[in-house]
Amino acid sequence: MKLLLLTPPLLQPNTPYPATMHLMGFLKSVGADVEQRDLSIKVVRDILIEYGDETTEEILEFLGGPSPVEEKIEASAHIEALASRIRRKADRNFGFSRYAEKLCRAVSRFSTLEKRVEKRGVMDAHLERRIDEAMKETSPDVVGVTCPFPGTLIGAFKTARYIKSSYPGVKVVLGGGYVSTELRQMKTRRPFEYFDSIIYDEGYAPLAAMLGIENAQVPAFIAPSYDGIDWDEYFDIVQNDNFVTGLWSSGKWVKLIMSRGCYWGKCAFCDVKLPYIGSFMMPDAKEIVDAVESLLALSPENPSQRNMALEGVHFVDEAMPPRLISKMCDEILSRGLQFEWWGNIRFDSAFTPALARKMASAGCICVTGGLECANDRLLKLMNKGITCASAEKVLENFFASGIAVHAYLMYDFPTQTRAEMRGAERYVKSLAARGLIQSVFWHRFALTVHSPIAREPERFSLRILPYKSDFAVNEIPYVPMKGKK
Repeated sequence: MKLLLLTPPLLQPNTPYPATMHLMGFLKSVGADVEQRDLSIKVVRDILIEYGDETTEEILEFLGGPSPVEEKIEASAHIEALASRIRRKADRNFGFSRYAEKLCRAVSRFSTLEKRVEKRGVMDAHLERRIDEAMKETSPDVVGVTCPFPGTLIGAFKTARYIKSSYPGVKVVLGGGYVSTELRQMKTRRPFEYFDSIIYDEGYAPLAAMLGIENAQVPAFIAPSYDGIDWDEYFDIVQNDNFVTGLWSSGKWVKLIMSRGCYWGKCAFCDVKLPYIGSFMMPDAKEIVDAVESLLALSPENPSQRNMALEGVHFVDEAMPPRLISKMCDEILSRGLQFEWWGNIRFDSAFTPALARKMASAGCICVTGGLECANDRLLKLMNKGITCASAEKVLENFFASGIAVHAYLMYDFPTQTRAEMRGAERYVKSLAARGLIQSVFWHRFALTVHSPIAREPERFSLRILPYKSDFAVNEIPYVPMKGKK
C-alpha cells in the first residue's frame, strides 16, 4: 500500500511545518511506500497570485530569497496589503498562516464547522487542483492529513471532503496536534463521513500498521525526510526588524524534534498527562547531528557541501534538555560544523555560564522559554520549577554568551492579583532594559481540560463551569471561587 501525507492550508509560509517530514522519515526507514506534499504553501501562493497584480509573483520570489531586512519589510507590506484586500473583498477568513482560526478555536458543535467546510471560499478551487496534482503524481491507497492547529481545521476537512468525492477508493486518515488535544472527547460520529479513521498522538506506529508493517519499533529520535518539499516555494513575511520575532516568520529553517515529550513535565497549566508532553524520550546526540548534517547538505551526492539557501535548524521540542544540548554541542564542535540553531527551553539552572558559552560556540543564536507570571508565589503554585532569581541568572548567562532570548509570559493566572500583574510587568521591563530579553509575548491564562489545574480546580481556587460539546474540547470555562481572588 502507498501513503500520501498532506499538510492542508494554512500555515506559516516561510518554512515547512515538520509533522509529515518526521512521519515520512520514520515510515521510509521501516520500508513503507510514502510521499508527501505541502498543500498549504502551494495554495497560499496560488491565492495571492490570483488576486494580486503582475508584480505579485516577483515579490514572492524576492521574499523567498536573501535580501536586507528593511527591503523585505517593504515587500512584505505589499503582500500584507493584498491579503487585507482579499479579506475585505473575497473571503474574510483568509490569512497567511491560518484560515478561519477565530471560528475554529472553540468548535463545540460539529455542525458549525461543517457549514464552513461546505461553503466555498478563496482557497477551494486552488486546493482541489493541488490535490488532483498530488493524487495523480503519487496514486496513493491511503492519504494522511495532518491538522496541527485550529487554522488548518477547515483546510483539513475540505481536503478530506474532496478526496472522498473524487477518489472514493482511497482511505483518508486524520491526525495531528489539534486532533490529539481538542478531539479526545469527541462525541459526534459525523467527522467519520470525511475520514475513515482518526489517529491520536504520534502516528508513527499506527500508520506503519495501516500499511501492513506490524510491530514497527519507534526509536527515540526520528530523522525527518524533506523529500517532496520544494524549498523555493516558501517566502518570508517580515513585519519589523526585531531579530528574535523575525525568526518565526522569516528564513527557511529545517524543523527538527531533538527529544520527544518534556523532561520536566510537571507544570500545572500544561497537558502533562498527554503523550506529547508526558512520554519523554531522549536520544543519542550523535543521531541528531548526523540528521542535521544530512538535512543541511546541498544534496546526497554532496554531503559535505552546505545548502546555503537554508538558514539552519529550529528545534521544535517542548523543552530542549540541557544535558542533551551539551552533548549535541560537543558533537557539533568535534565535527567542526557551522550552522545556526535555536529552540525552546526551560530557564533551568542547568544552563550554566559554561553551557551557554558552549551553545554559542556551537551555533545557538536564540532560545525561547516561559517566565510565565514572573512571580515566585505563582511560579511555585504552577509547579514551574524555577524562581525569578534562578531564571534571571540563566538569562544573564545567555546574555554574556550573545544568545538572544524570547520570553513567554502569562497573566490572569488563578489567584493572581492585580498588584502581582503590575509587578510582573515592571520586572519584565527591567529585564529588557538590561538586555536580558529581546522580545516577549504575553498571553491570557487558558484552562485546558487535560491540565492538572482542571483535575484539581479547588487547589487553584477555581470552579469549572458546565460546558457542552459534541466535537472539540480544550479550553474550558471557569470562575474564581468567591473570596479567593
